[in-house]
Formats: sequence, C-alpha cells, structure tokens
Amino acid sequence: MDDIVGLVPAAGIGKRLYPFSRAVPKEMYPILGKAVIEHSIENLRVGGVKKIYMIVGFQKGALMDYVGDGSFLGVNVTYLYQMKRMGLGHGILQGKKWIDRTFVTLLGDSFIEPKEELRELIEYHKKEKPLATVMLFEVDDVSGYGIAKFKKLENGTGKIEKMVEKPSKDQSRNLETNGKFFALCGAYVFEPKIFDYIEKTPPGLNNEIQLTDAMILALKNGEEINGFVLKGRYLDIGKWHTVKETEKFLREAMDIEKHYEEREKMMEVVRKHEEEENER
Repeated sequence: MDDIVGLVPAAGIGKRLYPFSRAVPKEMYPILGKAVIEHSIENLRVGGVKKIYMIVGFQKGALMDYVGDGSFLGVNVTYLYQMKRMGLGHGILQGKKWIDRTFVTLLGDSFIEPKEELRELIEYHKKEKPLATVMLFEVDDVSGYGIAKFKKLENGTGKIEKMVEKPSKDQSRNLETNGKFFALCGAYVFEPKIFDYIEKTPPGLNNEIQLTDAMILALKNGEEINGFVLKGRYLDIGKWHTVKETEKFLREAMDIEKHYEEREKMMEVVRKHEEEENER
C-alpha cells in the first residue's frame, strides 16, 4: 500500500475541549501517556500508510514538536499550513497541490480500534475504486453527525445513496438503512478528484466548507461513494465526555503494564533519535 498517502487534518482549535485546548492542541491530549495524534498515526501506519501530510495551523507548534518528521513513529510527515480555519473540507483542500494519488484521511483527534480496520477500509476501496469510501459506525442520535444512507448494505459494505450533515429529526426519517443510522467517523479514502468537488462546494454550516457537502455534491453528479461499517470502536476526543469514555475503554481493553513498557521503549527511541540529530 505504499502508493497510498495519508492526510491528517489537525488545524482545528477544539473549543469543546476548553480550557485545555486554549493552551495545548487538542490532538496533544494524553490518552494513557500517548497523545491522541500518535494513536492516529499508528492507525495509518498499521493501515500500510507511511507518507503523511498533516494539516496544521495557528497554535500547533507543540504538535509539530511532538511528531517531528515522524521518523521515530515509523512514518514520514510533511506539514501543510491552513492559514484560515474554514472547515474540514477547506482543510483537506490544502493537500491538492501535493497529492495526486489515492489518499486516506483520518482526523487528528480520532482513532479506530482495532487499528487493523483502517487497512480493511483501504483494501475495500482499492478493490471497488469509487471516488470515496467512508467509514461509518452505528448511532442512535443523528443530530451531531454526518449521516449516510446505503442503497444496499451487505456484509458491512455497500454503495451510499445519500448523505446529510447533522440532520434534523424530520430529515432523519429518510436516512435509515435496515432500521439503523450510520454516521461518518472521521476515516475516509479518496481519489484526488474529491478536491475538485471541495473547490465547488460553497460554505455551509457555520459558514465553513463542509466535507460532507462536497461528497453530497459528488453523489448528485453521479459519482460513486461506498460505505464501510466499522466492526470495532470509533474513538474521538471531541468533547470531554468522549475523552473520558475513550480513556475508560482503552484502560479496560489493553494490557496496561505492556502499554507502559512500550512507552518506556518509545522514550529510548526518541532519545536515540535526538542524539543522532545532534551529531549531524
């Protein structure tokens, strides 16, 4: 999968994590001693992605200090600067001049467990070759998510019929698939043509260029978008209650002692990396 690159939007300010994110990038929140951005990078690396473009902006210096060039995390990171925060779609558009191949986007404050599912998402996209393949998870409350309706859902995958960003209660009545609602969870595989649709997308909710709106435009133009239902767990730190849910889930799911041993090893890797840099 060396031909696929990653694009990680990490320029958002994170107002829902105030006051923490007033001083520290939200992607730097430590989940059991590991910043969320490192979890996200691990997702991509396990998925077979080694080259990552990371979208950053104002007050993201600590994030760049933490990740560096990505080498001690097993990846190669290049930073792209988003001058104005104009929404997720606009953030992804910063990659247009740099990306000319299939790419996978994972939000910098989100990650997937088990991490192997991102690899499955990529493999499914490469097999079907649509404009986009979106990862979805089942929700009861549709109000805070982009919701996708399948034309037909079989074995956890299928073509998407329609999408709505943060639908109202009335809109949600027409968005069920097999009696369930499926929400976007911050992991996507795109063909470069998506940039053209983002450029044509006018500002929407909060006067921002919404990625969901760009995909809706693509669907209306006859493009194929597929959905992949997550079998594991989508974790994000968008709000304080989800931060605590994430910490609780990981603490219960992992071998804590092994995790701390891995952190100790990472410290040694970083120290060695610094020593090599200083010798150059």
